[in-house]
Amino acid sequence: MELFAVWTDVSGQEEADQFYRCVKEKTKGLHISKRGFRLTFKHNDGRAAWVCRGNENHADFQQWLPQISDLLANGLADFIMDTRERIMVEEMISKACSVMDEHEVEKVNRICMPLLFNGDLDQPGLRERRRNTLANGLKQDLEEVHFFHLEGILNFRIRPYKQELHELVEYALDEFWMDRQYEEFMGLLKYFVFFQEAKVPLVHLIHKGLHEFQVLDAALNVLPVQKDEQVVVEMPGLELEMDIEDMIVSTLISISPEKVMLHTRTPDLPIISTIRQIFEDKVQLCHHCPECEVLRSGLLTGLDASDIGNYNNC
Repeated sequence: MELFAVWTDVSGQEEADQFYRCVKEKTKGLHISKRGFRLTFKHNDGRAAWVCRGNENHADFQQWLPQISDLLANGLADFIMDTRERIMVEEMISKACSVMDEHEVEKVNRICMPLLFNGDLDQPGLRERRRNTLANGLKQDLEEVHFFHLEGILNFRIRPYKQELHELVEYALDEFWMDRQYEEFMGLLKYFVFFQEAKVPLVHLIHKGLHEFQVLDAALNVLPVQKDEQVVVEMPGLELEMDIEDMIVSTLISISPEKVMLHTRTPDLPIISTIRQIFEDKVQLCHHCPECEVLRSGLLTGLDASDIGNYNNC
């Protein structure tokens, strides 16, 4: 008795072989023929199919029937995720980004595809969860429909699986717009910093680690780090109040130095890159100099700036 039949359009022998392997690997070591079942693979004229037959009079038939539909559903899920999922997501992105420029659509794709294949670091197991959702939907279709064209199922059923793909695309779009807003905000900051009149000739910015900094003026007097996230940025003919999350950036903008001597051992940290990006040529990077160690020791032990010596030679 023919129990299930699933066929799909394949682009060539390689894809047909993949359709074969995805299901065949699920049956290894199970000896399903001894349980009253037989799976047959066919490939002809751009179409590949799996057909499952079973002997309902076999003693193991009823016990093994759910397992057969389960392994077939899991094999089909692997095939879909390996060969169809990326195309489905690209079509979703294309539809969602229909009014966006081509390079913007490409950016959304670059955000989305790593999530599709590797999952989200904040949500481990996301891909496996999606695979289980797909396999469960396919198993239900096998038990209800029995015979179907795989592309038809993808187009008109398995809604929970497609909803997870839509959520992934929406997440990528959110990330894209957040990146866009960040880039625009950074551009605005750079613009105002460029035109902002310098209030002091020099500040020393001592990076103590992570987001912790100490700011000193040219005479090595400690300057307070601004606690308020709002800062007033001034340029000829315009004054703008902006919310800046990082206190050290808002502090530097408020001080408005002509030059920032930045002392850090970790120049590749994002916060250091942000400071250099905003203040550009105003920042001079000192990776490490003899005075750095003395100054750090002084800050940590509470030594007076006058005991530290001339620090302006960096």
